Amino acid sequence: MAWIQLSSPHAHNRITTDQVMRQVLLACIPGILALTWFFGPGILINLMLSCFAALTAEALVLWLRHRPMSVLKDNSALVTGVLLGLCLPATAAWWVPLLGGFFALLVGKQLFGGLGQNPFNPAMAAYAFLLVSFPLQVSIWPQPVTPLSTGDASWLHSLPGMDAMTGATALDAWRNKGLLMAEEFWQDESRLAPEMLQAWASVALSWLLGGLYLIHRRIINWQLPVAFLTTLFIVGAFVWGWDTSHYAPPWLHIGAGSAVFAAFFILTDPVSGATSLRGKIYFGIGTALLVIAIRTWGIYPDGVAFSVLLMNFAAPAMDYYTRPRVYGQARAQRGIRKEKQS
Repeated sequence: MAWIQLSSPHAHNRITTDQVMRQVLLACIPGILALTWFFGPGILINLMLSCFAALTAEALVLWLRHRPMSVLKDNSALVTGVLLGLCLPATAAWWVPLLGGFFALLVGKQLFGGLGQNPFNPAMAAYAFLLVSFPLQVSIWPQPVTPLSTGDASWLHSLPGMDAMTGATALDAWRNKGLLMAEEFWQDESRLAPEMLQAWASVALSWLLGGLYLIHRRIINWQLPVAFLTTLFIVGAFVWGWDTSHYAPPWLHIGAGSAVFAAFFILTDPVSGATSLRGKIYFGIGTALLVIAIRTWGIYPDGVAFSVLLMNFAAPAMDYYTRPRVYGQARAQRGIRKEKQS
C-alpha cells in the first residue's frame, strides 16, 4: 500500500494470507453457532449466499483481468462474505446477501485493485450500502428464542419466506422507547428487553471467545480491541450519567449490538485500518467516539459500519503521524552531536 509510511526494518512473518484467513474463519465459529441458536438457520443461508456472491464476483474479476484463479485460495473473498453474512438478519430476503456480496467484492475491493489496495473495509462498505438502500430488510431481526421467551415462537420461523416474530434490536428498542423511564422499559410486561439482552449478550460473549483466540494465535493485536471497547464503555457511561432516562447504559453499548464483533473482526482489518501501534489505538478510540455519537444523536441505532468507514478515511493520516522512529536514528543523532562537539 503506497500510503503506509512505516520505516524499516520489517520483520517477516512466515504465516501466509490464506493461513490468516483460515484462522479468522475458525474464530467466527462460536459467533455463528450463537447467532444460529438464537435467531435461526436463516443466518446460515445468509452466509452461504453472501459467500457464493463474493467468490463469484472475485472469480469474475480475475477472469476479466486475466489473473489466475488460484488467487481465490487466499480465502480473503470468503472471509468478506462471512463477515457480511453475519451482519445481516436471519429474515433478510435471499437477494440481500447476494447483492451485498457482489457489492463488497466488486466495489469495496476489486474496484481499488484487489487484496491489499482497498481503502475501506469491503464488508462494512457493503453493509452500509444495504442499510441505506434497504433499511427494513437489514435492520429488522427475528425475535430471539431464549429460556425467557414467551409464546410459541420457533427458530424455524426465521427461514426466509416464512412467518416470523420480528422486531427491533435491543439498541433500537431503547432508542424508540419514547418518553418511558428506564425502569418502565426494563419492566415491560412483554419481557422483550431481557429476552433480547440475553440473546445479544450471549452472542457478544461468543465473539469475545473468537477474538481471544485470534489474539492467542497472534493474528491480531490486543491494543486495538481494548482501546475501542474501553472508550466505548467510558464515554457511554459518561453520556448515560448525563441523562439515564434517555441514553443507553454503557453495558448496552457493549453487549447489545455489534461492538464486540467489530472490535475483533472488523477494526482489526490490516488493510483498511491503521498499521502502526499508536495508530491502531487512535483508530479504536476514534471509532468508539463515532459509534457513541451515532447511537446517541444519529438516526441509526448501531452505527458501527459508518464509524469504521469514516475512520478508514483517517487511517493513512494516523499512520503518517504515528510513524515509529527510523531504526538507528537515535544512534546516528548521538554520532552527529559528538562530531559537532569535537
